[in-house]
Amino acid sequence: MKTINNSANKTPVNAPEDLYTAADVKRVRDQLIKEQDRLCGLTGVPTLLSDYHLDHAHDSEQLVRAALHKQANMCLGKIENLATRYLYWYPYGLPSFLRCCADYLERPHDNRWRHPGWIKKAMIMFNKLSEPQKKKVLIDLQVTTVASNAAERKKLFQQVLIGKQYGYNAIRDIILKHTT
Repeated sequence: MKTINNSANKTPVNAPEDLYTAADVKRVRDQLIKEQDRLCGLTGVPTLLSDYHLDHAHDSEQLVRAALHKQANMCLGKIENLATRYLYWYPYGLPSFLRCCADYLERPHDNRWRHPGWIKKAMIMFNKLSEPQKKKVLIDLQVTTVASNAAERKKLFQQVLIGKQYGYNAIRDIILKHTT
């Protein structure tokens, strides 16, 4: 904090120090890293010196908050920017919403339904297989049509998926059986 009231630049007593240069940022970042015992100010995880970013509030004040792992800093920035865009309807603010998110994510899953996103996941798993592995999966899925190329095998697998003969667990297990 500045303690000098310079009438030329009208800086109030005890105002935050305004940082101007990369050298200013480095000095403050290094001081915070030391104060934080070389732990990320957000996650508490030990962090390499080269992986720190200086975090700041994205409000009208732009005050420095802490030195964070660069990935934590980028993730936090995205969350804050997305909150501005998408949480306009939520009356209690981002911190409250994030606490709700953490509670929600830690709740046991409802095992009554599987989202149709499983179909895309199964396709991705199938597509990662080699062509001989794909042939074996199709045989295990009782596909009797012979596919002469990769595009035909993919199409046959898609037909199995939409045919509702096999659920996700059965398909996943067959794919995993042929994964080396």
